[in-house]
Amino acid sequence: MRRLFRKGGSFMGGKIQDISTMQDVLHESMTGLWIIEIEEGCNSRMFADETMLDLLGLTEEASPEECYEHWYRNIDKEYYPVVNSCVDNMIRQGRAEVQYPWQHPVFGRIYIRCGGVAERISEKILRLRGYHQNVTDTIVMRREKEKLEELNEEIVGSLHNLFFAVYRIDMESNSVRAIRVPEDVEEISEEEFSYDLFWDDFARKTLHPSWYEDMKRELSLQHFRELIVEGYDRYTIEGYRKINGEYHYISCNVYFGGKKNWAILALQDTHEQKKREEESRSALKEAYELAQNANKAKSDFLSKMSHDIRTPLNAVIGMTELARLHMDDKERLLYDLEQIGVSSQLLLSLVNEVLDMSKIESGKFELNNSDFNLHELLEEVICLMRTQAEEKKQIFHVSMDELKHERVIGDRARLSQIFLNIMSNACKYTPEGGEIFISVSELSSGNSRLGRYRFVFRDTGIGMSEEYLQHIFEPFSRANDSRISKISGTGLGMGITKNLVQMMGGEIRVESRIGEGSCFTVILELRLQEEKAEEVPELRIQDVDCRGIHILLAEDNELNREIAASLLEVTGACVETAENGKEALEMFRASQPGYYQIIFMDIQMPVMNGYEAVEAIRRLERADASEVVIVAMTANAFAEDVIKSLQAGMNEHLAKPIQPGRMAEVLAKRVLHKM
Repeated sequence: MRRLFRKGGSFMGGKIQDISTMQDVLHESMTGLWIIEIEEGCNSRMFADETMLDLLGLTEEASPEECYEHWYRNIDKEYYPVVNSCVDNMIRQGRAEVQYPWQHPVFGRIYIRCGGVAERISEKILRLRGYHQNVTDTIVMRREKEKLEELNEEIVGSLHNLFFAVYRIDMESNSVRAIRVPEDVEEISEEEFSYDLFWDDFARKTLHPSWYEDMKRELSLQHFRELIVEGYDRYTIEGYRKINGEYHYISCNVYFGGKKNWAILALQDTHEQKKREEESRSALKEAYELAQNANKAKSDFLSKMSHDIRTPLNAVIGMTELARLHMDDKERLLYDLEQIGVSSQLLLSLVNEVLDMSKIESGKFELNNSDFNLHELLEEVICLMRTQAEEKKQIFHVSMDELKHERVIGDRARLSQIFLNIMSNACKYTPEGGEIFISVSELSSGNSRLGRYRFVFRDTGIGMSEEYLQHIFEPFSRANDSRISKISGTGLGMGITKNLVQMMGGEIRVESRIGEGSCFTVILELRLQEEKAEEVPELRIQDVDCRGIHILLAEDNELNREIAASLLEVTGACVETAENGKEALEMFRASQPGYYQIIFMDIQMPVMNGYEAVEAIRRLERADASEVVIVAMTANAFAEDVIKSLQAGMNEHLAKPIQPGRMAEVLAKRVLHKM
């Protein structure tokens, strides 16, 4: 006789009767028996038979307390409430059953069905008796079945969504059964019927007459058998079928199954897909042609830009070398320097035009409005252009008598750029001795806060053809004209001009005839100033007195560092330099608080860039870390770059190339006013 339960190393034969035969059956069904005793003031105990020990993954040496702790600890934590509720039900109702996941030390996560009865032994002892069965296989099989049923439903649903008709064809009996019937066909039987009848009675009514015979042959049982012999598992043919009164492209998809004695025929409406593919092909073709044209335009542009950039660059290099040769001839040296300055400005304007067009095309271009005098702005632009015009003996005619409101609000720099682009072209394309007419008039705006202005620029130049006038405002465009082949230009100026005018809410028109000249008309509305703005003379760097001030300059480029340091030293300041952001950080960290009054910080530097250096300085735990003035000194000159500098902790932003007047303003504003 085999005793069922044990306590420690000794079996509890008196607790349960001899049921060894039944125990063998339970063992085969992976069902163990247990007794749990819950006693006040003591750890709970579990007495398990051999099968129960196997199911728990324990040996006979485990004590009842260890057995209980092992069982309870490995219950899935989310199921503790469920198991505890089952115990409560055993106590209240006498018996209960529960199912829960359990973590087996060897097999991992398994599923357990557990049930039992409860009895009160004494006031302090409650005894539970029950079974513990591994039902993992049953649970897994049920879940797999549920998944297969769900998958089957999804497949059927997908078939219904993907195909408007589905048929099962029995190739041995030459019969067909409709799984899904087209909405426009009502008379097809739900039972099996002849595949020949399917073609002669149903398919003939809906398939396009010119496709019927070919499709009947391609989808015949004889052809199916040939395909199977050749090793095909599926086959597709396209045709035309009438759907909702019009013929649509359809795809007939055949899938061979079983022992290749049956097939699934699924019909799919691909009309919209075919239309989209055709539209996509047309769009791709159009995009390809546009890309080819754009590439050609950009190739032409790069070729011209190479020439136009090299011209002033060669002048800078050449005149620099000449300046070295004429160091003792002050007059000749000044001339060489002036020519270097002119060429540098031309080179800068070429670069700016390319950058402007890039910003405009990306949608990141912003206008910066300020107060200015329109009459003075026009005078400045005309003054700049007179020098160029005088070299070609051109005559300027200017009329600005009809301006009622001169003090306006707008983007002064960009408005000047518009005028310079148009007037520069007028000078470039007008022969020697020609005339250029500029007239400015104020029109009625109908709004007391707005001024409406018309700017007309007319010349007696070479003019443009009707064909080129259609493309004059396109990027990279230049007239294919031998008369202008030696005139420098990017082909971007007029494109930028039109975009700027449109961004300001204005309009631009052009009229021209070959040999008679061109006329550009710009109409803009500008806000009027309410009060007279106080005129402040431009501050010069040599007028700023920074004696006794210590400046830290961080710049990785040796030449730029020398230029910036020289400008700052003109003010009498003590300038110390760093070659990267990390070096600047260490110099500031090593200095006494308040030693540096201002830091000029380049942005793009090796080791540590300007943003990182400024953020590190601001984080230092010293009194002047948050107070010291830091100025971004960078070629990143767009509006978002200014914002990014301020967000990093900088106080001001200087765009390269550095303008001495702007540097003087920063020193006066940020340093001298504190002295």
